[in-house]
Parts: sequence; C-alpha cells; structure tokens
Amino acid sequence: MQGLTGRVALVTGGGVRLGRELAESLGRAGATVAVHHHGSREGAESVVATLRGMGGRARAFQADLTRAESIAPLVEEVERELGAISILVNSAARFDRAPFVETTADTMEACWALNVRAPYLLSQQVARRMLARGGGDIINILDVGGAFAPWRGYSAYGITKAALTHLTRCLALELAPSIRVNGVAPGTVLPPETMAPTVREALQRRIPQRRFGVPADVAEAVLFFLTGPAFITGQILAVDGGRMLESAPA
Repeated sequence: MQGLTGRVALVTGGGVRLGRELAESLGRAGATVAVHHHGSREGAESVVATLRGMGGRARAFQADLTRAESIAPLVEEVERELGAISILVNSAARFDRAPFVETTADTMEACWALNVRAPYLLSQQVARRMLARGGGDIINILDVGGAFAPWRGYSAYGITKAALTHLTRCLALELAPSIRVNGVAPGTVLPPETMAPTVREALQRRIPQRRFGVPADVAEAVLFFLTGPAFITGQILAVDGGRMLESAPA
C-alpha cells in the first residue's frame, strides 16, 4: 500500500499505544512520518527504526504540547527536516478517570491543555502552511465517550473530546475547500491492563461485535479518510464495534 507516497505526516503522541500504530500505518502507506513524543523517546525512536527498516522515511521530534510556545517550533523543525506537512493527526491525549466531585482543577486544566488547546494551536500552525500550499488533511482522534455519549467517571476527559469533536466540524467548514478535516472516534481500544476480568467480560458483552477494538481498527479508519473518497469532510467516524447503537434513539 503506497497511497500516501510523497506526503509528510505529523502524528502527535506517535511513540506509544494508539499513536504508535497510527504512525506505523501511515508509514506503511508510503508517508514520510514525523513521530512526535513528549517523554516517550524510546518508543518514538523504535517507531522510526521500524519504518526505516521497511525502507521508509521517518524522524522523531520532541515537544511538550501543553506549552503553547512549543508548538510553532515543532512545526518549523518538522518542515525543516522532512518537508512540507500535508497530513496532521492529532492523537496525543490524556485519559483521566475520576468521579466528577473528586476531579481537581489541575486535572481539568491538564486535560484541556493537551486534549483541546494543543490540537487547536497545532492545527492552526499547520493549516496556515497548508493553505499557502494548496491543501492537506487534518485528522483528530476523538472518543465515542465525548463525540456521542457521556461516560461515567470521565467528565474532564469527555468534555475535552467533545470540544475537539466540535472543533473538527468548525475547521472542516472554515478550512474548506483545500483542507479536509475529519475525526475518528474509537470505542474501547486497548483497555487498561488493570481492568478486572469480570469488568472486562461485562464490557465486551455490551459491544455488539463482542470484542474490544485494536489500534489497527482505528488506523484503518484514518487511512480511509486519507486515501478514500475525496468528497468527505467534517465527518466523525465511530470505530466502536457498534457500542453506541445502545445510545441511539429508537
């Protein structure tokens, strides 16, 4: 698969978990990949080594996206080292769980800084360059717990993903026709290893496909937006095995 040959993709949080799969999938599809990380240097370098081993082009870039002043230098460094960014995947995120009455202001601020402000400012920096060059794609990694229905115990996380969902639609409207902006909303993918077996089994029974998702499911959805029909923008694709059907109106 070489559908992204010649394109430079910046993937935030690309050294671990879902971000790692996204970075590797884009590289396998032919993209040159800028693998962003904050503290996961070893993971990011491992992704780079994997892609280079397949004959691809990739490089790791470090930045603390919660610091607004770090965003413009990151974009400038990526474009200086790898070339013009034509794909941005906003994947880096915090996933904090706490009852609403116990959620601290610090947790709320930390979720907001990484899950909303960072993709807002990063998309802004990249979009300015994309517009000057004729276009590109922005993909936001959302969550069914923010895009479609609330999850108990994740108020801080959920409202930030809801905000990012709305931002996806705002940017699709404002940056058209040259930049397409879409979102992928995973369901339960990579559940915590500490999840009790009974909880895991009960959760799986609530999913019509009777399984949890895997990172490749999400990566394939991202590739659909990037290599599939060009007449799609502002859409949110749930990758949840049908779980949100339980929340749909009759």
